[in-house]
Amino acid sequence: MGKALAAVLTAPRTFDMREFPLPEIGREDGILRIEANGLCGTDYDQYLGRAKLGPFGQMPIIPGHETIGWIEKIGADAAQQWQVKEGDRVCVKAPLPCGRCRNCRSGASHRCERHMGYGLFLSTTVAPSLWGGFATHLYLHRDALLKPAPAHIPTDVMTLFNPLSGVVRWIYEIPDLRMAEHVVILGPGQRGILAALTARQAGAKTVTVTGLAQDAHRLALAKKLGADTIVDVSREDLVKRVYETTGGEMADLVLDMSAGSTEPIVQAVDIARQGGRIVLAGLKHGQPVSNLVTDKIVLKELQIMGGFSSTTRSLDVALEILKQRYQDLAEICSHVYPLEEADTAVRALGREIDDGRDVVHVNLNMTKQH
Repeated sequence: MGKALAAVLTAPRTFDMREFPLPEIGREDGILRIEANGLCGTDYDQYLGRAKLGPFGQMPIIPGHETIGWIEKIGADAAQQWQVKEGDRVCVKAPLPCGRCRNCRSGASHRCERHMGYGLFLSTTVAPSLWGGFATHLYLHRDALLKPAPAHIPTDVMTLFNPLSGVVRWIYEIPDLRMAEHVVILGPGQRGILAALTARQAGAKTVTVTGLAQDAHRLALAKKLGADTIVDVSREDLVKRVYETTGGEMADLVLDMSAGSTEPIVQAVDIARQGGRIVLAGLKHGQPVSNLVTDKIVLKELQIMGGFSSTTRSLDVALEILKQRYQDLAEICSHVYPLEEADTAVRALGREIDDGRDVVHVNLNMTKQH
């Protein structure tokens, strides 16, 4: 029986490299040899100890919910269910839906009430422990959701599948973006940049992305990948810039991607047109929104919707975008670390480390030597 090496989060800001035995598999499950795992803001929140997701997610835990790799072992029934074989390259969705709860039965398995999944939910105390992507191997539960990962897409770009599939849902599915509509994206993180590209792919008439002075590099990338207008909200009047960009029509869709700050929600209400839609996809660490005048929402008849995860359908669209635009998207893949440097990778994501390069997308590559 072989062993897996994993970076285990044992306490806030504390990783411990541990070995775990690879489990024996049956007909319905499998083992993934991990190629790489992408990081997002949730990983940083988890690292700080402020990611609270119900009864699950207790430390010690192996983080990582944006995993790609190769099928190392697979049971006969699982191979038929997932339509894959040993050696195939795949990407793994984070949820492990039960298929029986009310949400699963209604087609919303991404909101499964069992709250099982990779990276954020199951502690290493739950057998067989390998429930996260910060490791050399991942246990493939019988309820895992897999998709083939195109072999020609480079490792770092392929790890964008998860944030991109989320963005696709928040643009295509939740607000149902229509051709020639005006889109404003608040926040130029990796998802904000991906949203600029996705909105352009979806046929938006104009795309505006906002940020701060410290986001100059990210805003430039957003401009290169699809934004018509970039706005430094610390120096410019956002309402005025949106009015100018849209020819006075204002935003049909506002997508809040900002992390931590609640001011963008107030801005979203101000820049949305009458009857416009607002999708809130940036977590605020439990902070209430100050200065929000709800009368504006009523009088403008705005629709405000939340977006947290992706669906299998949005992942399919994301994979098609990756196939078409992988060369362009290589520019936002800024940092790659080996597994043993998981702590450095997460702190780089949180902008705690200044190595002279602007951080956009970070991934752990398990084939990279320490």
